[in-house]
Amino acid sequence: MGILSKSLLLALLALCYVTILPTVFCIGFMDVTENADVSGTGIGNGVAFIDYDNDGKPDLYVSSDPNDILYHNNGDGTFTDATEDVGISFLGDGVGIAFGDYDNDGDSDIYIPVNDGPDVFFQNIGGKIFRDVTRNVKIDNLARARSAAFADFDKDGFLDIYVVNEGSPNILYRNLNGKFFDDVSLAMDVAHTGPGRCCAWGDYDNDGDPDLYVTYKGAPNVLYRNDGNGFKDVTKIAGVEGNGNSTGTAFADYNNDGYLDICVCGNSWVYMYHNNHDGTFTDVSEKAGLTYSGENCTPSFGDYDNDGYLDLYLAVWKGKSLIYRNNGDGTFNDVTDELGLSASGNSWSAIWGDYNLDGNLDIYTSYTTRSNVLYENTGSANNWLKVKVRGSLSNRDSIGARLKLSSNGITQIREVSGGSGYGSQNSLIAEFGLGEYIRADMLEVTWSSGISVRLKNIQANRLIVIEENVSAVETSDERSPSSGVKENLPNTSRLLSNYPNPFNPETWIPYQIAWQSDVVIRILNSTGCLVRILRLGVKNPGYYLSQINAAYWDGKNEDGEIVAGGVYFCLLKTSDTTDIKKMILRK
Repeated sequence: MGILSKSLLLALLALCYVTILPTVFCIGFMDVTENADVSGTGIGNGVAFIDYDNDGKPDLYVSSDPNDILYHNNGDGTFTDATEDVGISFLGDGVGIAFGDYDNDGDSDIYIPVNDGPDVFFQNIGGKIFRDVTRNVKIDNLARARSAAFADFDKDGFLDIYVVNEGSPNILYRNLNGKFFDDVSLAMDVAHTGPGRCCAWGDYDNDGDPDLYVTYKGAPNVLYRNDGNGFKDVTKIAGVEGNGNSTGTAFADYNNDGYLDICVCGNSWVYMYHNNHDGTFTDVSEKAGLTYSGENCTPSFGDYDNDGYLDLYLAVWKGKSLIYRNNGDGTFNDVTDELGLSASGNSWSAIWGDYNLDGNLDIYTSYTTRSNVLYENTGSANNWLKVKVRGSLSNRDSIGARLKLSSNGITQIREVSGGSGYGSQNSLIAEFGLGEYIRADMLEVTWSSGISVRLKNIQANRLIVIEENVSAVETSDERSPSSGVKENLPNTSRLLSNYPNPFNPETWIPYQIAWQSDVVIRILNSTGCLVRILRLGVKNPGYYLSQINAAYWDGKNEDGEIVAGGVYFCLLKTSDTTDIKKMILRK
């Protein structure tokens, strides 16, 4: 190709209203709201990218006053208001949105926290119609709700819901086998009362279960550590109280050290709490270059330039919303104007998602004093990988699953999240930037059940789908293996969490074995005395997860007598390992 003339080069550069990267590639955002027809109506509150009909294209849900809107993604850059067609009949002051597959039937259901009136729960029927089942599933929050988020806090394979209220106790709804919910707030010690605002789930201590961070406007924030059988307030120990005037929050590993950090915002300030790996956090906001002037904001993370580091968008209530580029060295730069994100107004929340499936994360943000805005990411020269994970033993949406990707010496983690920012939710697809590298060296996915799978040498610029204990497949042909090398057999033998847990009177005990072995599971009581021996015989290497092939205990001892309620332990013994798990039998 010949050398460009100076005039032609200048003309090309003029078309780029954004930063020129070292690769001389134009990158920025373009307001496509009008063309996409997603401006919203009324006061925009929480928003979410949700593929409600499982057609592979992220749709948009907008929680607003006077009515919510569900926009169907047409796949050509436009959306259609499908609210009436799918039976979303909510008219009221909805302040947020949380979605998750509570009944594990393969499609995402919707929880709407309501400012003035009872909260609403919609069940998704086959991706075609939504049905109001609020009373059926025993959701009965009449308080002034501010936000909600899904997570499987007890790892029983069903999504639970935490609801933040203002002036009334917060509520933790435990999901009972995908049928209805039970308020366990007091039992789990998370029924805090205060001027609540927002909540976020994330495994900050890397112990395999989701912890909970709750913000308050007019009181200290609270960090609850999930100890498996309840939650403990560790706020003061962790050092994440905030300044008593917080709004939105989000978990993310902004510096790629393998631990989730916490970003929390309020009036004219933003805290970036760096995870110190010892249960404590340090505010590094000033050092990181995160400053802004405005009243109230909510954070949301996404790698807009696909360089392998999460960038930060702040939706600001009073003032101009901001986007900070992650420099990869622990610092951020304000690149709002350079990227063409200049809209101002009362912004409530913002989300990331690849609405046009080009591999670049787009942004949708809601406003209360103007139309909502969809910003299309014009792209960079960098490569990317998108991963969708599906649960089988774990919840179907795999909320809480941890993904760890390594490429050219950089390791990134993502957790599939049931909430983001303030009453909003990003797409459930995990997106990784790979920079200039055309392959990921290794991807490891660990579900909340404890099951993990590794894939090697994965080609970039594609979406792969990974089933829990099944395989990784490309979306183009779900019967064909991906270009990554699958490792479908476990490399270690161990027990996995029994289900249900707590249980009465029976439970199933899943396990995995790496070598052919004679498998024996012993049931012990809390004093270590033998209660029952489950002799499972010689088993080949693999995962034993379902009720058909997992170990089964009927709650009886060796003499066939029903045992008393309490704490029990299951002990796995194989040729290569010994492992133990705790169980709770409730009477």
